[in-house]
Amino acid sequence: MNEKLFERCFASNPAALMLIDLTTPGYPIASMNASAEHLYGRTREALEGIAWEQAFSKESPFAEILEGLESKHAVSEVVGRYERHPDEIIWCRMHLRIVTDAAGNATHAVCTASDVSRQIESEHASEYLATHDTVSGLPRIYVLEENLSAELAQAIHYCYRILVCYIDVDRFGVINETYGFDFGDRLIKKVGERLVACTGRNDLICRFAGDEFILAVIDRESDTDQWELAQRLLDSLSEPVHIDELSMRLTASVGVAGFPDTATSVQELLQQASVAAREAKMETGGDSIRVFSPEQRDMLDERLRIGAHLRDAVQRGELELHYQPVIEAGKREIVGMEALVRWQSPELGLVMPERFISLAEDFGMITEIGKWVLNHACMQARAWLDQGVADFTLSVNVSGLQMRGQQLIEDVNRALNRSRLPPRLLELEFTEDVIMTNVEHVTSVMRELRKIGVKLAMDDFGIGQSSLGHLQRLPVNRLKIDRSFVAAVPDDVSAARISRAVIGLAHEFGFTVVAEGVEKPVQLAFLERNGCEFVQGNFFSKPVKAEAMLAMLRRPELAPREEMGDDQGGTILLVDDEQNVLRALARLLRRDGYRIFTASTFKEAFEILGTHPVHVVVSDHRMPDGKGTEFLGRVKETHPHTVRMILSGYADLGVVTEAINGGAVYRFLTKPWDDDELRKTLHEAMRMARQGAATETDS
Repeated sequence: MNEKLFERCFASNPAALMLIDLTTPGYPIASMNASAEHLYGRTREALEGIAWEQAFSKESPFAEILEGLESKHAVSEVVGRYERHPDEIIWCRMHLRIVTDAAGNATHAVCTASDVSRQIESEHASEYLATHDTVSGLPRIYVLEENLSAELAQAIHYCYRILVCYIDVDRFGVINETYGFDFGDRLIKKVGERLVACTGRNDLICRFAGDEFILAVIDRESDTDQWELAQRLLDSLSEPVHIDELSMRLTASVGVAGFPDTATSVQELLQQASVAAREAKMETGGDSIRVFSPEQRDMLDERLRIGAHLRDAVQRGELELHYQPVIEAGKREIVGMEALVRWQSPELGLVMPERFISLAEDFGMITEIGKWVLNHACMQARAWLDQGVADFTLSVNVSGLQMRGQQLIEDVNRALNRSRLPPRLLELEFTEDVIMTNVEHVTSVMRELRKIGVKLAMDDFGIGQSSLGHLQRLPVNRLKIDRSFVAAVPDDVSAARISRAVIGLAHEFGFTVVAEGVEKPVQLAFLERNGCEFVQGNFFSKPVKAEAMLAMLRRPELAPREEMGDDQGGTILLVDDEQNVLRALARLLRRDGYRIFTASTFKEAFEILGTHPVHVVVSDHRMPDGKGTEFLGRVKETHPHTVRMILSGYADLGVVTEAINGGAVYRFLTKPWDDDELRKTLHEAMRMARQGAATETDS
């Protein structure tokens, strides 16, 4: 009875079972059930009585089972491929159990097998998905990093070059928005195929994110021209792409970095190529190439150094808010202000937002900073209301990263509740680029913000990619004309035409208009004449601290400000390419109550001079981008009331003497300096600067 029951169980078991005789040489198959016949694709008649080695191959998993039979030991689990038919291969999972008699002698073995092909294929698919992008089919970034790391070790040993290209497809967000995400995915696949066609056998490629790709060219002969390589990629993408009935030509911004040209590690290669691509897009708008240079490496090192200090700026209380009034043009009355963040670093001095906001975005800190600005600006606005100030509009900038999900809505609600600021007094500013990144999502968030009661503005209008169709749908209250257009009016015909068009378009849609960057009376007159309701800029007031802003709010009629600033201690601009020198000078001079700006290039120095009143400029003579005497000669022409000094350990005395005699340089001081002498000289220079400003005002 028991034997018959066993036979029925053995025969009907869904697992593929084989009973193997261990007492006979060769370990013949004694019996097998129907499931085993199906699994192995062979009948009982073909296998029963056949030795194991004759029945199956000596490869895995059958080799492991044979070892178990020979040693009379169980095999817990083994997985391998089995050719069931010439055109069909399956994956088997097999177990072996030993059967003993009453005396404990091994007499038989039971081999259990199952078809795990689907599971294995699923695992392989999961592994593929983990290493490859599903849209383009290209490897993911971490795969490229691992392979590039191994390749870099070989390049160091055998002395050959590696070039990394960072490819950023231009205006892909607009394509996605216009034709849909499915179309965008198919386009990304086409781009990937084009780029793969440009690669060599040993080259590496991946899709990094969105519309960005990375190509690593293994240049074993070290003869590849970087510009020609990048141009070949652009040429490939410029060929028409056909999807359904549409045909379009693509452009891209390509950045190139090389080992050992400027990079010595995988991270440096990727980072430098990314920086070069971003500069290509920023400078030309797209369809361009930038090769990372040694000079850019110095700038990148500086960005990394500033970024390291920036990480702790919020926690250490180093951020502060300044406020620039927004003026109703016709009445010359303050109707609001824009909150602008500044960073007062103990190591770097006063750092302007143009030097650290892009860093905050790159290093993932912009959301934290944006939240800090929103909270502190709302608290300050509430304080002004409690001090009896009439209604006004407080404008706060919003970055693209703050727009992810519903976080911005939560942050605004929290800031308003905590400060008890009426929502109608808060205005949030979005740039065109932020809006166009994901129009549908941003529009949805904007509508929710309008339900809360806050106002909305589109900032930097005129330089982005928004279309009239999108503009009509956006729930904004006003547009802000970008300062680049305002700076050029009325002399530049094109800028004047664009400014008039923006004002007219805004009024057509029911928006009011704010013009940023108003610096001159002729600009104000042009804007008023063309119907611009509100203006903002240094012509009326530079950004000021909360106390000064309160004083202005209490006398809302605002006349244009004087040429020189109202900093009690005076403002000094220090220009030197050595950061340790800048830090030492800032520490020394700050004790005298001066406001300190620092710049490591002449370009940065002119940006500061163009946006802030400076009394004294102290510059090194030998700089990477020129000579101090030439720089100060230009400062004399553009900012004649600024006192100019050279502080340098190297100089052509003849050139410096000529500059002093010509009036470009007030004084030449040598490095290393004497602290007391330097402070005394700067005190005298500051006195001269203030006298010059007073004389100009009186005249």
